[in-house]
Amino acid sequence: MKRNAGSSKRTSVQTKQSGVQRSSPQGYTVLIVEDSLVVGKFLSIAFNNAGFKVKTAVDGYEALEKAIKDDIGLIVTDLNMPEMDGVTLLKSLKENQLTKNIPVILMSSNIPSENEISKSYAFLQKPFNEEKIISIAKKAIEEVYGH
Repeated sequence: MKRNAGSSKRTSVQTKQSGVQRSSPQGYTVLIVEDSLVVGKFLSIAFNNAGFKVKTAVDGYEALEKAIKDDIGLIVTDLNMPEMDGVTLLKSLKENQLTKNIPVILMSSNIPSENEISKSYAFLQKPFNEEKIISIAKKAIEEVYGH
């Protein structure tokens, strides 16, 4: 169940369940973790339009479960959520062998401390535009998976 990072930009990654090889950032599944339906829908549409597969979760517990059982290539999560917040989710993901290498983009209208976001791939302050988050997502996938 380990993701292959590969050193070549042409190296393909096999999914956990299907064994299908992907050679572009758009072949990856993005897990959007957002308790606001409006923001979640905005992000889902933006990533779908960019060619990504999208899964959603409304809190950190649901996100952690999906990250462990599904083939997730990138996680975009809000920091402020009920139940498990984004900082706790990030910590839990990085402590789990199955999810520790998934890049995580944090987002919030508040500016968190450097300590809270230090293990994330990036932080975006809300509001942000669609092009910016898609660009960061593609860069994360290229850097982590070699595509």
